[in-house]
Amino acid sequence: MVRYGAALAAASAVLISAVPAVAQDYDQTWTGFYAGASVGGVWGNTSNRLRLERGNGAVVIPPADIASLNALVTDDHDNNGGFAGAIEAGYNYQMGAFLVGLETDFGFLDVDESTSKTFQSTLPLAAPLRYTLEQKVSSDWVWTLRPRLGYVSGPWMFFGSAGIGVSDVKLRSRYADSAGRTAQMSDSATKTGFAGGLGAAYAFSPQWSVKGEWLYMDFGKVSASAPTTNGFAVITGEGKVKANAFRVALDYKF
Repeated sequence: MVRYGAALAAASAVLISAVPAVAQDYDQTWTGFYAGASVGGVWGNTSNRLRLERGNGAVVIPPADIASLNALVTDDHDNNGGFAGAIEAGYNYQMGAFLVGLETDFGFLDVDESTSKTFQSTLPLAAPLRYTLEQKVSSDWVWTLRPRLGYVSGPWMFFGSAGIGVSDVKLRSRYADSAGRTAQMSDSATKTGFAGGLGAAYAFSPQWSVKGEWLYMDFGKVSASAPTTNGFAVITGEGKVKANAFRVALDYKF
């Protein structure tokens, strides 16, 4: 996380170094269409959840092992960092010191979490069963559409935005035990959720501006179920993807 924070700070310094110390002597207006690109870091607040249930086979998983395994893998949270970058476009309309607008962007969202748990049955069996459970939830792209409200002070513009975010959330789960029974499942769903955040922009010419922005995204959950071989158990996996992105952008107003 420190590595991505340092990279984002370096990118900000490079862009801001291009801003002149004294504002231009023209009347700056933010009204108009604009387009640009952003780079930064993303920190995912992802979670994995696995649940085991009794199957319908001749031999089924013992209730005591179900309880122990479900307690072991109820929820597993992570905050892995990754890269975030996007192309963006939008329209602003300035009314004195206030501004309304609409922005859309499409880009890369590097968020994933992997879980791997092993458990050995405590039941008094001649050969105690050993269970392995694995799951991964991930996302690699995002599209957002966000109305914007802002306040303008000279060449500066401070804003907040809130709207929708769309991403493809992938889930892969696997079960295996020492008796050779297995189960595998995967699911991928295009999820629509919330996207919104805060930011500030500085116009250093009538057309060019730099922007720093924090964006929070929540895409909900994706889930899937599958029986193990021989109907020993049923495994259900559930993954959730949330993310905080910090991005620096360079925009051109037409």
